Amino acid sequence: MQIAVKRLKVWSNKGDMEFSVEVEILARVRHKNLLSLRGYCAEGQERLIVYDYMPNLSLLSHLHGQHSAECLLDWKRRMNIAIGSAAGITYLHHHATPHIIHRDIKASNVLLDSDFQAQVADFGFARLIPDGATHVTTRVKGTLGCLAPEYAMLGKASESCDVYSFGILLLELATGKRPLEKMSPTVKRTITDWALPLACERKFSELADPKLNGKYDEEELKRVVFVSLVCAHTQPERRPTMLDVVELLKGESKEKLSELENDEMFKAPQAADFDDEEISIAENSSDFISEQ
Repeated sequence: MQIAVKRLKVWSNKGDMEFSVEVEILARVRHKNLLSLRGYCAEGQERLIVYDYMPNLSLLSHLHGQHSAECLLDWKRRMNIAIGSAAGITYLHHHATPHIIHRDIKASNVLLDSDFQAQVADFGFARLIPDGATHVTTRVKGTLGCLAPEYAMLGKASESCDVYSFGILLLELATGKRPLEKMSPTVKRTITDWALPLACERKFSELADPKLNGKYDEEELKRVVFVSLVCAHTQPERRPTMLDVVELLKGESKEKLSELENDEMFKAPQAADFDDEEISIAENSSDFISEQ
């Protein structure tokens, strides 16, 4: 059996806290789409976590990194990754006790095993949600372009924030674009600002990742695009739950899919979800926000 070892490079209070959180969360969860804990070491200032080794690395490496030129992600694999990662997050939100919010869902934190099955990883930023609580207020951590507006601005973390981040991840998976695209030295465009007008005009072929060379299921692509954009809605109350997301991605309810397609957000081109000023605020609101 091959293993992977994550080691804290330099001991710090912050690093030690993230290590403790990750070990606690990993010890609580058991799901085929969540990375499993094999062991850990906390001796002196040494901090190690042992996991199963993921031979196909991360989703990020296939979309934008060292494996991107190999084009190993055909449409079937992408759909399996979408549904698998959604199922893992659903477990955290709805089946773990207490419920868990991940707070850093992004392509580099979705690992791929030898069969390209998704495993959601990196629980250093995760939080347990006490029974009856709708959110926890906390210092903002995460990755620019993947953070829900209410979390980036106010530090209100909830399951709905994970849903937002998953929507960005899903759109990235379908389109091959990064969450933030640099338009000029001072202006960045979000993936939703680019995708939403095209979805409203039903120009799905322009949304599909060019690396797919047109080889995708049109109905599934349409489903993924609509689901991703409603997940990334700026209003938290308009976002679905992860239970709904899994059902929609699997196409299990024709009625819900029809309702989604006819949602008002897809009827006319929308104004930008996240203007440049907001991105600047988010960028400066925490020491722990990073660019992917």
